[in-house]
Amino acid sequence: MHLGSQQASGRTPDSEPVFAFHDPVDLDDGQQLHPETLEKRILTVAPQIRDCLVASARLRGRVQTDVLLVLQPGVDPDDDHESAIGPAFTATELATIRRILVLGADRDLPPERLADDRVRTWQHQILEMAGARLPGLGADPDPVPRPDERVPVEFAGDTAGVAALTWGQHEIWQSMTRQGNWLPLGGWRPLEAGTTVEAVADELAYLHTRFPSMRTFLRFDAQGNPHQELLSSGTTHLEIYDAPPGAQAADDLAAAISDHYQYTPYDLRTEWPVRMAVVRQDGEATRMAVAMHHLALDGGGAEVMFRDVAVRASTPPSGLQQLEQTSWQTSPAGLRHSDRTLRHFTDILRVMPTPTFPPSDDPRRPRYWSAEYHSPALRPALAALGQRTGADQTRVIFAVYAIALAHVTGVHPVLFRPVIGNRFRHQLADVTCHAAQAGLVLLDVADSTVEDVIDRAGSAAMNALKHSYFDPKRLNELIEEIGQERGAELDIASFFNDRRATTMTSPSPADAEAPTGSATPQPTEPATAEEYAKARAAGRFEWVQRRNDPVERLFLHVDEGPDALSLIVEADTRGMSPAQIEQLVREIEQVAVEAALQPNLSTGISKS
Repeated sequence: MHLGSQQASGRTPDSEPVFAFHDPVDLDDGQQLHPETLEKRILTVAPQIRDCLVASARLRGRVQTDVLLVLQPGVDPDDDHESAIGPAFTATELATIRRILVLGADRDLPPERLADDRVRTWQHQILEMAGARLPGLGADPDPVPRPDERVPVEFAGDTAGVAALTWGQHEIWQSMTRQGNWLPLGGWRPLEAGTTVEAVADELAYLHTRFPSMRTFLRFDAQGNPHQELLSSGTTHLEIYDAPPGAQAADDLAAAISDHYQYTPYDLRTEWPVRMAVVRQDGEATRMAVAMHHLALDGGGAEVMFRDVAVRASTPPSGLQQLEQTSWQTSPAGLRHSDRTLRHFTDILRVMPTPTFPPSDDPRRPRYWSAEYHSPALRPALAALGQRTGADQTRVIFAVYAIALAHVTGVHPVLFRPVIGNRFRHQLADVTCHAAQAGLVLLDVADSTVEDVIDRAGSAAMNALKHSYFDPKRLNELIEEIGQERGAELDIASFFNDRRATTMTSPSPADAEAPTGSATPQPTEPATAEEYAKARAAGRFEWVQRRNDPVERLFLHVDEGPDALSLIVEADTRGMSPAQIEQLVREIEQVAVEAALQPNLSTGISKS
């Protein structure tokens, strides 16, 4: 079996069977869901469906069902097939639906494939639901590169054990399972001239030896709950791909390997987190491709890893490693810390507006759309606002984003969840792991000036930083409990990730309201209305992807570019129409530019 990954010796994906094919599942009302019977009902009510597959299991305390639909040739995958199959379900069965995946027979999947290989496909899907195997970013239409050689690489660390997931691990695990994506980190790069395969193998051994997260598998109990297993030693493989002479040939092969690594399903029970390969030309390693799943590390952990690898650090890693983190988090001190954060969340959950996203007037199929907006005007506008108000960039971007989101959705106060790296916490500062978690912000933007909202955003940003380390399972329980009390669905799946290096890092001792590293930059051109208009005209909006695989309701990333800020947005078109998605990124720019040009600009939002 070649997965483009490194499977542990002596372990196979079949060594721990989770579910039996087409077993009935007990529902909460005393009835049973029979997947095979349900498949027949779907085919009866929806003639446009050529074949289907129902995967259902009780996971994390409730029944969850995935449905894969294979369309007849010529049927448009963008049509609303979810509504078409609705009559096949009872109300109780319908309530178990987690997602419906639509595969166009003429585009995504040969029409005979599901029928020929139903059991294997079903096992793949049910294991993914349990978290053992997660799909990548989509089908790989190109020929899969095959290694010419696989070099065994042995390693040995100094710790081992089994424990529950850490809070950070569980938070990203929830995202991975919600989205059905192992959220890979990595890519490819050229190597210095003269680099040998042996040198790269040594680096791979170093990664596994030094960083416990690279020696970690997942284990699942009978209910599908994940645990981490840290192994002290093992053997992985460095894959070698031979390329013909020439830089372009090496680049093309490295890119193909990287894509393959990122798209290929990953079995987190049996495969080491690191996939690594080199492109070899005339006996010399000229390119490296690497992929790591997101459970092993976040952006902050990657920075620690790169730093240590560059100098081959040999002193013991500092801070709490993952088993130690779990031990502290389950201690009385850790539980008290989490409870304080959850009390803060409780206050917000009790008063947050519902719904967070009113139903879209233009839902689409595929349901989830992503776009990118390159804005040359946004960076100088945010800088000008920061200089005029004395506010750091975290406050400014929080305020501008909240105002823009309220304009688009009509919902306020504005709720969103900023992603916090948590590296300002001393015991996590130098640990290669996944420590990032999302805080919770509720920001009032009505009957105010932009400056008023920037001022309020100071305490909001500080509270987001302070309350960003907690047990995510308890937050799930709180959402359900308070939602039942309020008689409303509490949707907090609105995420904001400012990936610029100068923001959302740590509290500042100099200013209790300002995160360190988010210092106010000096504005650069443009400065006049005409110059801003010219910069805005140079903005570039583009749709990136439409997909059936779920993403969060709304996820906005802010990235720094050489000549512009990039706003990358992913959204559920049932909550935000395509027009609203584009409006949001353009509105962020417009609010920032207008406020930069006009002091005491009204937000244009009223409480009435």
